[in-house]
Amino acid sequence: MPKSIFITIISLVLITGCEQSSEQQPAQRKEAANAEASSSQAMPQAPELKVIKEDISDSSLYKEPRIQFIWDAPPNREDGKDEVWSMSLNGDELRQVASHEELICDEDGRTGQNGTTVVRSPNNRYLAYAWSPFGPKYLRCILDLKTRKTTVIADSVGIPSFNWSQDSRFLYFLDGRAVKKYDLKTNKLSDYPHQFGTPMYLYENDTKVFARDDQSLKIYDFKSGKLLKEWNTGERLSHTYFQGSPSTHQFTYLSTINTSKKGLYSFNNPLKPIFEFKRPSTSLIGPAGKFIYLYRMSQTMRWIEKVNIETGETIKLSLLPKTGKNRYRVFNLTVYNNKHSI
Repeated sequence: MPKSIFITIISLVLITGCEQSSEQQPAQRKEAANAEASSSQAMPQAPELKVIKEDISDSSLYKEPRIQFIWDAPPNREDGKDEVWSMSLNGDELRQVASHEELICDEDGRTGQNGTTVVRSPNNRYLAYAWSPFGPKYLRCILDLKTRKTTVIADSVGIPSFNWSQDSRFLYFLDGRAVKKYDLKTNKLSDYPHQFGTPMYLYENDTKVFARDDQSLKIYDFKSGKLLKEWNTGERLSHTYFQGSPSTHQFTYLSTINTSKKGLYSFNNPLKPIFEFKRPSTSLIGPAGKFIYLYRMSQTMRWIEKVNIETGETIKLSLLPKTGKNRYRVFNLTVYNNKHSI
């Protein structure tokens, strides 16, 4: 083939290729842009937060139990302070229970991180919580959600392990190992005559106590202090991993088989797990003991999962509103208004 013809053919091929490439680029960019937009639309978006105060006089809000939690750096705060919020069992109907300012209970007005224990009274009116404005001690405080008045009932050490009486008149808590009793009617604080362990859970209409004591798990008669049952685990038990549910007579703790998991146990059979699940940062026993609620995180998304302990089926609940703060978490999940079951 003559050299001139060969060069001409090569030139035509290159020109044609360039024209095709030039024609395809806008189309490819458009397809890529459409795919990216479609992917963005498919990804669930966290809702915006509407700050609505929980109204304890609104009976419609309490047709079913609610989940209460401490919200670390909620989206409505620029300063990253903690607040107490609640949600429905479906993960929606968010309500602000108490703002950070309402939780401040020290006389000098100094703020501090509230402890990881916040417990609602059975009548939904009172919030018992620990507040640490200074040093290793924690103030034991009560917030009346009707009058919005805060009362400091004690200045103690250790975890409080709050337990309300069924009539919401008495609050029992720990000062070290000693049990204290506060009477909301008389505003008097007294020593309870018996010690049990930490944490402790008052159940069966204020008649029994389930407690951890070093290597043992025990059940006591609350009135007499008599030891009714005891199980020796053979290893030291950390109160950090305990979370009890007096209404269902259950608790969660590290799995006895695999420490990368947690187990759901019964007060009456505390050595054999009913159900096991991967260790998240926060978990909660559902109102009827049929579900475990787990707090999950993925990149900027936060949500609650509901796991059926009989079938293992997992239901992803509504996304929690997002915040621009890096420090963003939910902890101390508890259930209140627990007179109904699901």
